[in-house]
Amino acid sequence: MNGLVKAKEPFRFFTRLNLSELTGFRAVTLGQLAGLIKTVSGSCIYHHTHRFLQQHQYLSPEPPNDFAFWVSQVLGEEELGEKLASIDTIQFSTIRGLREEIAGTIDAYLEKHSIAKIKFTR
Repeated sequence: MNGLVKAKEPFRFFTRLNLSELTGFRAVTLGQLAGLIKTVSGSCIYHHTHRFLQQHQYLSPEPPNDFAFWVSQVLGEEELGEKLASIDTIQFSTIRGLREEIAGTIDAYLEKHSIAKIKFTR
């Protein structure tokens, strides 16, 4: 090698800023959460299911999405929390498909555990 190869373009440093927008929606029961999951924007579903990818997911003991964490840790519905945590969010090519999977999982659980629909956060 006779000399250093000079770059054609200079290296550029970029940064980004993630700004979460508060929707004002709030659920205090599993029934309310189920209803909101079906109606909130796709960006809201994305935020609560994919945010962990930007964090240190291998170092974090929490479930891989906010819905699973809230259901298991706040409502104490660990069985449903495990089912929600096991949904592989990466396998869905659309947020709509992911939304339907989450809503379907919650609805199926509520059919078998009707009291969970009105159980308030602790």
